[in-house]
Amino acid sequence: KQWYQRRVRGDQKAEFEVNSAYKVMLETFAEYDGLLKEQQELEVKLTKMEQMVPNEIYMTPQERHVLDWHCANLEFANAAPLSALSLKNWDQDDDFEFTGNHLVVHDGMSKIPEELSKGLNIRYNTACVGIKYGDEGVEITTREVSQLNNGWANNTTETTTADAVLLTIPLGVLKKEKLKFEPPLPDWKTSAIKRMGFGNLNKVVLCFNKVFWDPSIHLFGHVSNSTISRGELFLFWSVSKAPVLIALIAGEAATVIETVPDEAIVGRAMTILRAIFGFQTVPQPCKHRVTRWRGDPWALGSYSYVAAGSSGNDYDDLARPVAPVNAASGQPRLFFAGEHTIRNYPATVHGAMLSGLREAGRITDQFVGPPYET
Repeated sequence: KQWYQRRVRGDQKAEFEVNSAYKVMLETFAEYDGLLKEQQELEVKLTKMEQMVPNEIYMTPQERHVLDWHCANLEFANAAPLSALSLKNWDQDDDFEFTGNHLVVHDGMSKIPEELSKGLNIRYNTACVGIKYGDEGVEITTREVSQLNNGWANNTTETTTADAVLLTIPLGVLKKEKLKFEPPLPDWKTSAIKRMGFGNLNKVVLCFNKVFWDPSIHLFGHVSNSTISRGELFLFWSVSKAPVLIALIAGEAATVIETVPDEAIVGRAMTILRAIFGFQTVPQPCKHRVTRWRGDPWALGSYSYVAAGSSGNDYDDLARPVAPVNAASGQPRLFFAGEHTIRNYPATVHGAMLSGLREAGRITDQFVGPPYET
């Protein structure tokens, strides 16, 4: 500072600038010293925290187990590990949830498709392997499926022609790209198929000769001792007066369990139930059924979820019909329905049914005309 003052002595403007700069420099050094001291204090605190026993900072083991159960319940709702979900959009449909009590269909959910399918010509053990669509309509190629190993019964194919086709194929099968489209689906459709997640949820159905639990309680939970297995048999349902329990397997466990034999899974379920109700109280099940949806070649999963990088807009793109490229009429020939095509009610039976009604109206309007004047 003294050297600069000698150089600018007599020049008031320059001398003022030197003094001002010197003052700013001193203030900056003072601020730096303060920040350095604050950093040193924080480092001391962090060192003390690192040396503390984790239980004094985080949750107790019991609290961790309860949190894991709630995480497993959330993974059941989404049919996916939490790490796979879109943090921003995973719950985009919550505002449209129906109010009222949860209900169980009498005599099982199969009663719904059985009633809806009466009078229809349904081809059993027949797989669609290709769809060719153009301005004149569609050609659907099918092959007979063997009931023994889910493979092809023979090499013979059959072709069916129609004005249009409505695809209710599960999203998991669409992702596999085994069904060939000619011409290929547009990029906006395939991109939505790739972005949207298709999850996995499995169930273990246990049939007993008697009810050994409180019949007024319709569900009860099991808290796992391990975070990695938190979704394994974490919730049991009693959905009717019959002596039947349904155990849920969610999250990472839903896929891991598919490689485990039925006997081991049922044995694990019985260990849990006997730990809850007592060994002498719980009998062996007389029947059981274990689902493996990820390994089912006609499903390849259970239901959709909003994956990281996806959003509700992808449900809309999955629902949009597809018209042939450069079609003179511009009329769509491929229509899409299913739980993965309805933005407000995905991953539900009622969503799948509503999407079917939506497309029935869309197809009727296109080929028959609306039932009203526009």
